[in-house]
Amino acid sequence: MHIAAIDHMANNGDSFLHNARPITKVSMALLFLVSLIVTNHIFKALILLAIPIALILLSRVNVREILHLAAYPLVFSILFALIRIQQSWVAGLLVMTKALGAALNMLLLIATTPYTDLFGIFSYVLPGPIIDVFIFTYRSLFILLDKLENMMKSIRLRGGFHPVRILFNLKNTAGALGVMTIHAFDMSERLYRIYSLRGYKGKIPLSREWEPLKPVDGFLLLFSLIVLTGVFIPWNI
Repeated sequence: MHIAAIDHMANNGDSFLHNARPITKVSMALLFLVSLIVTNHIFKALILLAIPIALILLSRVNVREILHLAAYPLVFSILFALIRIQQSWVAGLLVMTKALGAALNMLLLIATTPYTDLFGIFSYVLPGPIIDVFIFTYRSLFILLDKLENMMKSIRLRGGFHPVRILFNLKNTAGALGVMTIHAFDMSERLYRIYSLRGYKGKIPLSREWEPLKPVDGFLLLFSLIVLTGVFIPWNI
């Protein structure tokens, strides 16, 4: 389960990126994304791709899991790259480089920052009910995925999947998804009752205290600004 693996990396890591403040990592991710978006230079894009790769290695997260997740946007970007490659092979390579760089950038953020810290940062700009929905959904997703995995395994053991009968497999899969939908509604009602009994009044209190920045935060912010500045400097390559 990729989400569980990412959550484990974010909460159990002990690198300098894990110890940096969430606001620093969110700002760094945004600056890198802006740099990727505005650049149209292939060598600059390759450097912007190498930076998150280096940070992922330094953060000591599960590289295999990260690359597995980053492969999904890379595959989809190939479709757009094939269109741009008619213009030039550099344009096609630029599309794939930007897609992979953006994916690795965001994976670096969520693999080194617990989701509660991320939602705490987003609570400054998003309404409280939306943050609550994110938190409830994130927690419930693990439970539903675990139930779905057990259900699909049970269907497979009872002969519910056949390598040739595609319609038969689709029928059983649709039935399993229907049961999971009912479970989701039932679980949402039970969760609401549980939180109501514990004093939930339509808003989960999140810490809004600004913690002092560490030296690593200043270094990461300065490095991100240097990278963004370098994107706007013309190269003669």
